[in-house]
Amino acid sequence: MPSIPFAVRAATEADFKQLCDLFAELDDLHREARPDLFVKPEGLPRERTYVARLIAGPESTILVASARDSRCLYGFATLIVRSLPANPVRPERRLVEIDNFSVRKSARRRGIGRALIEHADRWAARRGFSSVELAVHEFNTGAIEFYQATGFSTSLRRMIRSPAP
Repeated sequence: MPSIPFAVRAATEADFKQLCDLFAELDDLHREARPDLFVKPEGLPRERTYVARLIAGPESTILVASARDSRCLYGFATLIVRSLPANPVRPERRLVEIDNFSVRKSARRRGIGRALIEHADRWAARRGFSSVELAVHEFNTGAIEFYQATGFSTSLRRMIRSPAP
């Protein structure tokens, strides 16, 4: 694949429309595979206030991979600080979760995803976190392979079933 000149940076509110396009592409993938869990929103894929809060931080950010010569976005990652309360067998944990992650189909296999993961690691490390985590649906085998190739390993498997009548 030919390379694409890009840079990873923090998103700004000016990126909102393109972020909605990226969220919509990601949402479509989930809706097609699991229509029992995901529905099409009536309005925008994400509300402007929600995106603005993620961008503003300080406990979150949106990283974007953009073309160097324009504002065209190739991919994004939303990072959110999560706190898991202590219980009798586990101390409190604070971690950075990659809540949403996507690279446009037309821009995949060109280093954009890896660069987003590397920047997520740096964002977390600068804030003193020792763990970056994410959840991925089992149907998304391409994403699972990508995440494993970038150093993620399975720690927990969440399973689902409908209750018996």
